[in-house]
Amino acid sequence: MARIAYTGTHPDGSTFGGWFESDTAERFEGNEQPEDSYALPEELYLTEDGSWILNQFVVANPDRSTYTLVSDQEAHTWLKENDYPEAAKKYFERPKGGRPQIGERLITTAPARMHNQIAALSEMYAEDMSNTVRRLLREALAHREAIGMPGSRDHLIAGH
Repeated sequence: MARIAYTGTHPDGSTFGGWFESDTAERFEGNEQPEDSYALPEELYLTEDGSWILNQFVVANPDRSTYTLVSDQEAHTWLKENDYPEAAKKYFERPKGGRPQIGERLITTAPARMHNQIAALSEMYAEDMSNTVRRLLREALAHREAIGMPGSRDHLIAGH
């Protein structure tokens, strides 16, 4: 598997890095650019965890491509602008009569302050609140796993 590093930006402007497996991600090739264009050739990846990674090729040196985490809204726009209307519809446009199920239903309540914080993050990420909640849960579980806290996958496998 090809493991590729990417960068992202937190809401406060600080940057972070991560990895994704390109072999298991869905890949969309961008439209060809005219030879006299300054636009960089691009491709978009949808990773197994539902993140969108934009690859911009450096024309003078293809080995120096940049991989950047983009928002759902940016990915949706990119798919439409690069002639992938079916993928844009599949991943972002809700059918009439409800939305497709993404996983097992989880119902919870949150204090008003927490709800407001999630709503603010949702607005910053330009996504609906359910996607923001899923993002926060993925990040929290990844953090627990990284520091080996009880309840993490490695901790449970070890039988603790």
